Amino acid sequence: MQKRFDKSTKGEIMLNNLLSIFVPLLLSLFLTPLMIVIAKKRSVLDVPDKRKSHNIPTPLLGGVAILIATVVSISLFATSTSVIVKLVMIGGLSGVALIGLIDDVLTVGAKKRLIVLIVLAIVVYVGSLQIYVVTHVNTLTAEIFFGAFVIIWIVGVTNAVNFSDGIDGLSSYLSLVATIAFAILFALQGRTVFALPIALSLSGAIAGFIPYNRTPAMIFMGDAGSMFIGFILGMLSIMSISKEASILSLVVPLYILLVPITDMCMSILRRILIKKPIMQPDKMHLHHVLNKRFNNHLIVVIILSLIQLAFAGFGIIIFIYKIYLVGAIVLVTIVVIAVLITVVSAIAYRKKHAVKESN
Repeated sequence: MQKRFDKSTKGEIMLNNLLSIFVPLLLSLFLTPLMIVIAKKRSVLDVPDKRKSHNIPTPLLGGVAILIATVVSISLFATSTSVIVKLVMIGGLSGVALIGLIDDVLTVGAKKRLIVLIVLAIVVYVGSLQIYVVTHVNTLTAEIFFGAFVIIWIVGVTNAVNFSDGIDGLSSYLSLVATIAFAILFALQGRTVFALPIALSLSGAIAGFIPYNRTPAMIFMGDAGSMFIGFILGMLSIMSISKEASILSLVVPLYILLVPITDMCMSILRRILIKKPIMQPDKMHLHHVLNKRFNNHLIVVIILSLIQLAFAGFGIIIFIYKIYLVGAIVLVTIVVIAVLITVVSAIAYRKKHAVKESN
């Protein structure tokens, strides 16, 4: 009887996980064209300017399709022992998408958007993610410190994904690779009833959106999509290390998200070095530099996606063999190289502009 029960349970879990990827996939495939029509009728469009790489006004409501598809799937297929945990998570994610949507339609200042993100990250941590990190801490001071780290991490990843949304399809492909990598981690950890369906739900929603977002894009995910995806990837990162005893296990989600995180950190450092506002957009991101070199969105997306895939694969290998120290050493090397490249490019930028001013 016990063997039959186990087989039945495993079969139900497998079916549940299959549905958690195919239902949002189909929903996203259906909803995205609808969002294109609505965006055009309501004039919710991304209008080209000197900084942007597209040439015609493009609909911006793709993130709404991703949100609906993901949330519906999580609601149906992600099983939590606490209804509150699930509701707070869905509420926080919806709130992030809402502030992004408002920014797409009306434009919200970067500082106001950051404040809202921090508040929502606090809400999600206290009401949902705290159960995943409580095992790492045993004092109030440590809990406050770790809670602050989680909030900063989620907000940071959200902005990193938002930064990567600069050319057709890039953020979608990078996020899809990361989400699938987290799904593999959860499967390896045996966390198949809550964490895995969440990752699969987002994977399906992004996969259903990509046919409309690849170059030449018919629709963009907008801030509603990039912030929603970034926020949920930040949450998945914390969930993925919650069962690991070593703090060095954090290198695994770092590798899975290394391309957007590296680009964001290099951008912030560069803006500090050239004395520009940290939140001021520019055309010096990794994808902009590569696009100047190749003048082809598809090639740039393929290059960065392959790099993301390689790093994500390395992160999974690190997890399987528990070689966290090796991962940390390689990561430090990558950081040093990135810093050197950023400093050199900042010096070149300042010299170039000094010559222009002198003329």
